[in-house]
Amino acid sequence: MKPEKLEGKMDKAYGQDLPKSLTYSGEFQVYENIGEVKSANDMPSDEEVVNFRNTQRRNNARQKFMQEALDTAGIKKPTLETSEELRIKNIVDSLVASGKSAEEATTIAKAALGIA
Repeated sequence: MKPEKLEGKMDKAYGQDLPKSLTYSGEFQVYENIGEVKSANDMPSDEEVVNFRNTQRRNNARQKFMQEALDTAGIKKPTLETSEELRIKNIVDSLVASGKSAEEATTIAKAALGIA
């Protein structure tokens, strides 16, 4: 196996724009040939195995590095407890699903939550 560097930039997280772009980077291991994949007992077919597994590793590493960048920047995933916007959206989605217009649902949601 050989190390491969992965880096990127995030402008959004959890469906919201970030206050500033965050970068992430790190190193992970990729297979160099089918012999390494077979000896690791990590099979499907020759060339596709190497490409498939490296894509999985790259995607997993990207998610890990992005989460690390968010954690380092102190950006937390919004929850119903921490995000007024998420609470409104949750109620609006339910009301729209039951036939209310988006405007009417927003008005009802804000009234129910005591938001002006």
